[in-house]
Amino acid sequence: MKIAFVAFEGFTDVDLFMPWDLFFRVKEPTYAAYQGEWDVRICADTASIGSYSGVRIDRHAPLEWANEADAVFIVSGPGCRSKIKDPAFLSALRLDPARQRIAAIDSGVLILAALGLLDGLSATTYPSVFGELEAMGVATERKPMVVHGNLATGGGCLATQDLAAWIVEGLIGAEVARSIVDSVAKVE
Repeated sequence: MKIAFVAFEGFTDVDLFMPWDLFFRVKEPTYAAYQGEWDVRICADTASIGSYSGVRIDRHAPLEWANEADAVFIVSGPGCRSKIKDPAFLSALRLDPARQRIAAIDSGVLILAALGLLDGLSATTYPSVFGELEAMGVATERKPMVVHGNLATGGGCLATQDLAAWIVEGLIGAEVARSIVDSVAKVE
């Protein structure tokens, strides 16, 4: 199974690294049955990208790799605004909710809207982004997560764990999804 992160210059650190960590946990010995099939890559339109806080990383694959992935997770960040106006970036993404599980967090939801994937659907996002999303013609819901078939949107950085669990549940099953989220839960 292929899982693609769509990231870009100016991404939000927690929106990439938190779900990355959760997806990596599927590779732990507990889930040995999935290790050979589980391929998670950070995809970008440039060879390296920097987060809004200054962390620089190299991409694992070009942006187009996401088109063949079983699941796609679109991160957020200030850099998102330039990407929704970048025809080359948008045309490189040929995502298909008929065959892919697609999730986006916070301002990454604007990319789904720019691709036309939210036409006629509702979505959630970060509180300061609701106006922008509504201006793109998308009905908004003030919830942590909104799901329509194979499309899910999350509002608030901590909703990344819900989106990651939703992807893992759809690809592998509810037990594994619960287990990876439980592995990072607060001690109570």
